[in-house]
Amino acid sequence: MKLSEPSVEEPTRRRQFLMLHRRESWQPYVAFVALSLVVISLLAALAVTSVNVLGALRAYVGGESLWSKASSDAVQHLRDFAVTHNQADFVAFEEALALPLGDQQAREEMLRSNPNLTVVRQGLIAGGNHPDDVAGMITLFRRFGDRPVLQEALTAWTHGDALLAQLRAEGQRLRHHVNAPADGVMVLASLEEVRELSDELVLAAKRFSASLAQVSRLTEKVLIVSTLSAAVVLALSSFFLLRHALRRQQAHRQALVSANEPWMLAAVVAELGMFEMDVGSDHIMLDAKAACLYGVGSTEMLVSRDQLRQLIVADDLAPVQAAFVSAMQSGQPFKTTYRVRRPDGDVRYVESIGQQMEGASSTQRRLVGVMRDVTDERAQAERAMQRDAAEKVAQSQRNFLSRLSHELRTPLNAILGFAQLLLLDRTNALNPAQTQRVKMMLEAGHQLLSMVEDVLDLTKVDAGEITIALQPVELAPLWRSSAAMIEGVRERHGVSFVDRLTAEPLWVCADPQRLVQVFINLLTNACKYNRPGGHVVVEGWVEDAFVVLELSDDGIGMSADDLAQLFQPFKRLAPMAESIEGTGLGLYIVKQLVERMNGSIQVSSESGQGSRFTLRLPMTSAPVRSPV
Repeated sequence: MKLSEPSVEEPTRRRQFLMLHRRESWQPYVAFVALSLVVISLLAALAVTSVNVLGALRAYVGGESLWSKASSDAVQHLRDFAVTHNQADFVAFEEALALPLGDQQAREEMLRSNPNLTVVRQGLIAGGNHPDDVAGMITLFRRFGDRPVLQEALTAWTHGDALLAQLRAEGQRLRHHVNAPADGVMVLASLEEVRELSDELVLAAKRFSASLAQVSRLTEKVLIVSTLSAAVVLALSSFFLLRHALRRQQAHRQALVSANEPWMLAAVVAELGMFEMDVGSDHIMLDAKAACLYGVGSTEMLVSRDQLRQLIVADDLAPVQAAFVSAMQSGQPFKTTYRVRRPDGDVRYVESIGQQMEGASSTQRRLVGVMRDVTDERAQAERAMQRDAAEKVAQSQRNFLSRLSHELRTPLNAILGFAQLLLLDRTNALNPAQTQRVKMMLEAGHQLLSMVEDVLDLTKVDAGEITIALQPVELAPLWRSSAAMIEGVRERHGVSFVDRLTAEPLWVCADPQRLVQVFINLLTNACKYNRPGGHVVVEGWVEDAFVVLELSDDGIGMSADDLAQLFQPFKRLAPMAESIEGTGLGLYIVKQLVERMNGSIQVSSESGQGSRFTLRLPMTSAPVRSPV
C-alpha cells in the first residue's frame, strides 16, 4: 500500500496538532482541593473509626459464639456425667468452663480504674478471641463501656458469668450426688437446676448479641449519614467552583496559545500516538508514534481514511465506524479499541481516544485524539481475570465444603452419641440383633465422620489455616503409637506390620500431631489397598541432612496413570474406588502436611506388585533434657 506524501501544510498542522487545556486562575482549584481534603479527611477518620468499632463488635460477637458453645458443651458434658457416671465427662465439663473464665477475668480487669492491659489481653486470648482482635476489643470497651449503648451488653455479659459460676457450683453438687449411693432424687433435682441454668445462659447470650447488633446498626447509620452529608457538601462546592471556573474559561478562551511541545513530551513518555482528522476531508494526520502503531512508517504523515480502514481487522471495522459516527453526532469523546493487522501480518490491539473540536471556522470540525498499543495490557488483564475467576471458584468450593462439613458433623455427632448411649444403657438392654445393628450404625457413622474430618482438613490446607509447630520428634515411638491407633483396621484387613526401624533414635524436626496424621493416613491406605495376609514393612535411615522413612506393602499396586494423579484431591484408584471406603483426600493432605514440615514424599509402584512410599523429613538433634 503506497502512502500519500506529506503535504506542505504539515508544519502548520503539527503546531495545531493538539490544544492544551486553558490556563486559568488556580485559586478556585486550590479552594476546591482544600475543601475536598478537609471533608474527605473527616470522612476517612470517621470511616476508620466506624470500621474499627464494627470490627471490635464482630470480635465480641465471635467471642459470644465461643462463650455460648463452651456453656452448651459444659451442660452437655454434665448431663453425660449424670448418665454415665464417667469422670472423664466431668473433667470435660470443667475444661469447657475454662474458656469463659478468660473473658470474665478480662471484663473484671477492664472495669478497674487502672486496668492491667496485659492481664486483659491474656484473658481475652484465653477466652478464644483472636490476638489481632484483642486491641480493638479493649479500645471499644474502655471508650464506650460506660455508655448507655453498651450497658445492656455489659449487663448481659456479667449476668452470664454469674450463671456460669452457678453452673460450676451445681456441677460440684451433682458430682457429689452421683458419687453418693442411693442419691438418685438429688441427681434429678440437680439436672433440673442445670436445665434451668442452661435456659438462662441462652437468654443471656441472646441479650448480649442483640445489644451488640443494635450498636452495629447505630454505627452504620452514623457512617451513612456522614457519607451522604460529605457527598452533598462536595457536590455543592464542586458545582459553584466549577461554574466559576467555566466563566473564567470563557473569558480567557481567546487568549489561549498552542502548547504542543509539552503535550508531545507527555505523549512520548506515555508511548501515545496522536492523530488529527478533518471531518470534512478524507485525510488523517498521524504522528511518528501513531504511524508506527499502524505499521505504515516511522515519521509523521498524512494518510487517507481508506488506507487506515484496510489495516483494521474486518470484524472490528463496523464497531469503529459506529463509535465514530456516534461521537460526531453527540459531541461526546470518541473511544474505542480495535485490532490492526500491520503490513507485516502482526495483529495488535489499539485503543483510540479522541475529542471533537472546532476548526478555523464555526462550520469546520476536527477530531483530535491519541492512540496506544494495549495488546500486552489486554493479555495481562485476561490472565488476571482468569486467575481471579479460578481463585473465586476455588474459594467458593472451599467455603461450600467447609460449611457442608460443619453442618454434617453436628447431627452426626448427635447420632453417634445416641447410638453409644443405646449400647451403654443397661436398664433397657438391647438384644443381640439390635446390638449388632447399633454397632454397624456406629461403624458407618465413624466412617462418615472420618470423611467429614478429611474434607475439613482439605479446606484448612487449601486456605492456609493449618498451623505447624515444628520441634524435635523421635520418629520410632511416634510411628509405633500411630500403628497402635489403627490396630482395628489392620486386623479387619488381615495385614501384618513389620517394624524394621533401627534401635538408634531417629530425630526429625516436625509437628508431632501432624506427623501422626501423616502416619495414620499412610498406614490406613497400606492396609486398605493390601491383600489378605499381606505385609506392611517400615524402614528408616539417615541420608544427608534428612531422615528417610520408607513404607512398603505387597498389595494391589498402582499403574503409571494412577501414580501421575495420586496426590490430587478426591483422586482414588479406579479399580478399587467402589469397594474401599474413603474420600480420596488422605494422600493430598499428607503431601501438603509433609511439605509444610519442610519434607517431601515420593511413591513408586507397579500394578499387582505393591507400593513403596518414601518420606523425607529434616533431621535434627535430640533435645537437651533438664537434669531436674
